[in-house]
Amino acid sequence: MKTKTFILTLLALIIHVVIKSQTPANSAFQHDKNFVLGYQNYTESEKREFSMIDDPSVLLIQAEELIARAKKMKALASLKRGEEQKRMMDAANELLKQADTKKLAACELLAYNNRMEFKLLKSSFMKMLGDYDQSDSTIIRAKSMLLSAVRSYRFAVELREEAYAQRNVVAVLANLHNAEERESQAIINIVQAMNMVEKVAPQVVAVR
Repeated sequence: MKTKTFILTLLALIIHVVIKSQTPANSAFQHDKNFVLGYQNYTESEKREFSMIDDPSVLLIQAEELIARAKKMKALASLKRGEEQKRMMDAANELLKQADTKKLAACELLAYNNRMEFKLLKSSFMKMLGDYDQSDSTIIRAKSMLLSAVRSYRFAVELREEAYAQRNVVAVLANLHNAEERESQAIINIVQAMNMVEKVAPQVVAVR
């Protein structure tokens, strides 16, 4: 489960980077250190740490390093007995807990990135549409794709709200990854619609 969630988040990051390099958001996007953290159980030090990071992959790498350390520690603990074994197992479990917290923060930072990206793309696309004949069949299809993207993104927002109602971090992460898939699809739909529109000749408006 842990490996799957790591791969899903990494895939969403790759999609985000590729799309951002191809859209107007490339020059307009800036990270806001005050992005909202939805998870309520961060410590104050964790909030400060996470608010200073603008690349989710940094947190994912840190999480995987913690998991690797925990695995080694558990392997060593299996060779011990008594209190020393318990101490080492407790330490390993604490590392895993820290890893999950970093994964969660990475998900939230990616959510912020996706939200900004989606808003910029949507705004740019709607402005673009004004230059075209609204009765053109391609434009109609593009507008339908925009509507689909909006619905997909709204559903992602609902999934995120449901995620924070879960009782443990693992369950929260699973729901957040589902939301990421919806957000990525919404962004992809808008980019595809924009590419479709760019192949249509703009409407020429007579100047009087």
